[in-house]
Amino acid sequence: MDDEVIDVRAELDEAPLRPFHWMLVGLVLLAIWFDGYDVLAPSYVIHYVAPAWHLDSAQSGLLVSAGLVGVMLGALVQGIIADRFGRRPTMIGGLLVSGAFSLLTAVFVDSYSGFLAIRVVTGLGLGVVMPLGTAYINEYLPSKSRFRLASLAAAGFSLGAVGASVIGVLFTVHHGWQVLFYVGSGAGVVGLAFLAVFPESAEYLAARGRTAEAARLLSRVRPERAAAYREGVFAVVRPEAGRAARSREDWLLPLRPPYLRTTVGLWLSAFLLLFVNYGLSTWTPNLLVERGDSFSLGFGTGAALHSLPFLGGILCGYVADRRLGRRGSLAVWCTVGALATVSVILTHNPFVIVAVTTASGFFLIGSQFMLNNTCAMSYPVRARGTGTGYMLGFGRLGGILGPWIGGAVHGAWGTDATFIVIAVAGALTVATSSVMAPPKDAAASSRAAQTVPA
Repeated sequence: MDDEVIDVRAELDEAPLRPFHWMLVGLVLLAIWFDGYDVLAPSYVIHYVAPAWHLDSAQSGLLVSAGLVGVMLGALVQGIIADRFGRRPTMIGGLLVSGAFSLLTAVFVDSYSGFLAIRVVTGLGLGVVMPLGTAYINEYLPSKSRFRLASLAAAGFSLGAVGASVIGVLFTVHHGWQVLFYVGSGAGVVGLAFLAVFPESAEYLAARGRTAEAARLLSRVRPERAAAYREGVFAVVRPEAGRAARSREDWLLPLRPPYLRTTVGLWLSAFLLLFVNYGLSTWTPNLLVERGDSFSLGFGTGAALHSLPFLGGILCGYVADRRLGRRGSLAVWCTVGALATVSVILTHNPFVIVAVTTASGFFLIGSQFMLNNTCAMSYPVRARGTGTGYMLGFGRLGGILGPWIGGAVHGAWGTDATFIVIAVAGALTVATSSVMAPPKDAAASSRAAQTVPA
């Protein structure tokens, strides 16, 4: 009898949900937690180092932006490294780099230039974690549970941002700003632990001809088929004829009609939303303390800001599916979020400040979840990864500029102007999202593109 041909992708898609999957979700969530924590930890350093290092507001903003430059560069190269050397060593390497340089920050940094330089390198490691972790967990999860559990793993970023705020409030007063980076160095400890518990991608192993290792991992996913995996022949998906030429076409597809209009809207929206995300995260705690609110309230707003964006994104998607569509729900979310952001300047009541800050995160930062989903649904399957990568790459520029421009505006015109500029950026997303093609047009274009022969 012929040996059974094992299709790794089909085996993983059709698997029932098992404890092994939950373990992987937990590991990826933990890795992404350090991404969210360490990217935003410098927001809580500004209060301490700006006077000592004689920094103006724009220079203070660069304390956050420097790490984001590294994150952008790390995200750009992680796919190439992971495809060449594997998902497991790339993820572990990213955690070790970020952990080691966080420790160096805590122990040795005593100058502005030194802080910026080390933050760029730290960002290179951090830039690996989110995109690689998201791709990795999607490779392993069953198709029926993929979106829900991948979203749960990605929520580690918001939880990490909340963690940075909590550490900032509770420990920096007595232990100095360095404590933030001692905690961040825990990424290196996690990286070492991953050597023992973080498995390689089964699909990657099969594609590399390491079928015995792939069989062992698949047996953990579907133990009832362990014998078939030991004795079967693994199918290796090879590029079809003309794939190289098609790949070049796929790189350009988001930049051509009928997708160009949607691409422009997505890029501008991502730029503005990440500008808002990092602008708010960097400056809200510091500006509230500067204008006279309590230290615990100012730094506590960082936790409030990142406590509910995940739920905001889920509800935005629900409203989009049931009522308003993707463009309509984005417009409502960004409008309400912009109004909440402006409201911060109108009150000193602690309860109102926490409420409107939470609303800002729920609506404006939560909109990014919806935008990512909108991007994935706007292109045919063969160009989805490319389209999403382009959008997030361009959006990262907004994330880099948000803290710096927020600081420059604060230095020139004060606290209220900073919140107004961030709110206006959020409101402008209503206009940029309207540039995107209507859902019917995008869907029709996607279907048409997928019927073109190879």
